[in-house]
Amino acid sequence: MEFSVDTSTFADTLEQLQGAVDKKSTIPILSHALVEASATGLHLAATDLELGIRVFCPASAKAPGSGAIPARRLLDIVRSLPDGEVCVRALENHWVQIGSGRSMFKLAAMAKDNFPALPVVPPALAEVAAGTLRGLIDRTAFAMSSEEVTGAKQAGWCRAPAITLTE
Repeated sequence: MEFSVDTSTFADTLEQLQGAVDKKSTIPILSHALVEASATGLHLAATDLELGIRVFCPASAKAPGSGAIPARRLLDIVRSLPDGEVCVRALENHWVQIGSGRSMFKLAAMAKDNFPALPVVPPALAEVAAGTLRGLIDRTAFAMSSEEVTGAKQAGWCRAPAITLTE
């Protein structure tokens, strides 16, 4: 795997993944982001086994491949790099080299095979404009518990006929 990507674009994409990266897990792979380089760009994924996120980042892949890279460390490194292109290259024994300009970093990664499979997302049943959905949530948020309770007590319920909402 070898690819180059704009530093700010890559940092923004990695920032989106941080919500699903497990920070204090007994399973090391959950603190990693799955990075898959292909001719179309980068496909990244992260999960804490309750929440999973998949994102796409435009990039130039010189050699396709994949690996699980420590997500928080990768984000910290990319943020510290100067604006421009960042080059990421897989080395032997699951090491990854990250470089930009005169800066060069090496991280111990993990094999893609260790990363948990994310479920396939079914097609959308309905479309709702973001502003409309935000308004609906704002009008019902008062009914949610603010105490630390189980997920079932914090869940919401939505019932809608088979329609498409747009602005």
